Amino acid sequence: MQELLSPDIIVRFLIGFAVGALIGLERQKRMVQESTGGVRSFGLLSLFGTITAYTYTVTGNMIVLVYAVAVSTILIGVQITYKMFKTMRKGMTTSIVLAIAFMLGVLVGLDEPPVPGQLIGPLQVLAMTVAFLVFLVLGFKQEFQAVVAVISRDEMISAAELGVLILFFWPLVPETVQIGTVMLPAQQIYLLVILLLSISFVNYILVKKFGSRGPLVFGFFGGFANSEATVSSLAEFHVKTSRRFPGRIALSAILANVAMILRNGVIVVILDPTLQIFKYYTIPLAILVAGAVYRMARETKRSDEIEKGEIESALGSPFEFGAAIRFAVVFTAVSFLSLFLQSVYADAGIIAAALLGGFASAGAIVATVGIGFAGATIGLSTAVLAVIIATTTSVFNKVVYVYLSDRETDLVKLVARDSLIMAVGVVLFIIMLVIGVVPVV
Repeated sequence: MQELLSPDIIVRFLIGFAVGALIGLERQKRMVQESTGGVRSFGLLSLFGTITAYTYTVTGNMIVLVYAVAVSTILIGVQITYKMFKTMRKGMTTSIVLAIAFMLGVLVGLDEPPVPGQLIGPLQVLAMTVAFLVFLVLGFKQEFQAVVAVISRDEMISAAELGVLILFFWPLVPETVQIGTVMLPAQQIYLLVILLLSISFVNYILVKKFGSRGPLVFGFFGGFANSEATVSSLAEFHVKTSRRFPGRIALSAILANVAMILRNGVIVVILDPTLQIFKYYTIPLAILVAGAVYRMARETKRSDEIEKGEIESALGSPFEFGAAIRFAVVFTAVSFLSLFLQSVYADAGIIAAALLGGFASAGAIVATVGIGFAGATIGLSTAVLAVIIATTTSVFNKVVYVYLSDRETDLVKLVARDSLIMAVGVVLFIIMLVIGVVPVV
């Protein structure tokens, strides 16, 4: 039996109150009557669940759980009855989240004692995560309603199609497929196709919601997830809007590249806390971001002067399976070739893999190299070159993905010019690294 008032017990009960109090905080902001539950009511109910569940784990007495469930059911039932028949107000949200608060408290109480050196167990982390998600859902009610308001019946059917694709086909896709001596990440490719379809849907909704600003918002935030898939989706969208706004789409591609560059920097810092790789990455990071800022300033002025008007989203299905399949084919071919080179040619293969793999997913290459450097299987100079080359290649590869979706020259020329302006300084820096003008020590 655990020691009474030991640190993990105190933390458990504090978390037990906090998960409910966080939900109650949002409810209290919407409080219209003193009788509406707030921080205290929700926090105490979740703490009640924690105390009950913890008592059960210590004593093994099932009666404690039965008593607690009965009491919480009565409390929630009274709240529902009072709201419906006394105040005559509609809605079941408060009653539902009351029940959730109690169950989150139970999760905290049922958690096993954490391993030595830790104060928080896995069920407590789960309870805190769910509490935060509930808080977001409640707190952004108007934003969610605004998004739902612009979604039509056909678009809801498209979203359901994506859900079916994920739920029914995901378990059937093997994690890897062996081709010769190369293990191809089949599940990763499948997930990237799903990601492309998902962000295509998000792009569609953002454009309907924000008009001309939609692609810009989508380009930046989509770039954090996968800049290649994001730009592919933007190019497809460009074709379906009659190619009337190439400047805005090109600007969105720039923002996707900026997000990708920043994301790779974060990956490097996480995998190499010593910052040995990152101190060299700062130079191309500054060059790429500076080039992007310059192009964004020029393109914004051009779009305001020439491409006036809102982008109309009179599209059919938000999901473009053709773009997803083309992306999957390119990613599969490049991934296979880069993995083969890495397995055969060691350090030289890693550089070649970075050069080719950057066309498919720079984030995957950067993560692989970072893990290898942390595990001392890849040297510092090789790691620095691979990270910078993969990131630079990922800036250039947008030309390929745009061309695959739209063979008209206007957008391709804009994206090619932007990529060249952003990356030319970094190419010179790579050359200096290779010939030893900038030593890697």
